[in-house]
Amino acid sequence: MDEQKKDRRYDLDGEALMTQVLCDLVNRYPGLPDGEKITFATLPTTGGLSLYPGTGAAIESERTSVTGRVRQTCQYPFFIGWRAAAPREQQRVAMKEWLDQLGRWLERQPVIIDGETQQLETYPPVAAGRQITAISRQIAGYLDERDDHQVETWAISLICKYENIYQIIRRL
Repeated sequence: MDEQKKDRRYDLDGEALMTQVLCDLVNRYPGLPDGEKITFATLPTTGGLSLYPGTGAAIESERTSVTGRVRQTCQYPFFIGWRAAAPREQQRVAMKEWLDQLGRWLERQPVIIDGETQQLETYPPVAAGRQITAISRQIAGYLDERDDHQVETWAISLICKYENIYQIIRRL
């Protein structure tokens, strides 16, 4: 077994919190088509948008101070998929571009939507000592799947980095 995988630790409580915060955040995207919602891990066979978690909220590093303050740096990989039935070439290009623009917005870059510049100013707060520090695209929008009925799923892969800070309570 790979040493790195064997020693990998996960922020299980943080994973549940981050899932909810990210679902809420992506549904605030100003470029979301009218009436559409990005669901969690549910993508109907005919089409829609969905957020899927990756391998779980992994703890990348952890430091404990002499006073018992613990600072963890964590990452939560996820991807967003957009499924459409038999899209034409122009629709494919639009789907890929839309996913890339969503990725730029999540990275807090300015994007132009309906002729207006939009930018995510700050990441939303997360409960229990956690705070998002960055969201970054790992891969630009790509064709993830095409089934026998020509239904295509386009996706973008992202990583949410966050800090988890808590205090160890020491009893005498």
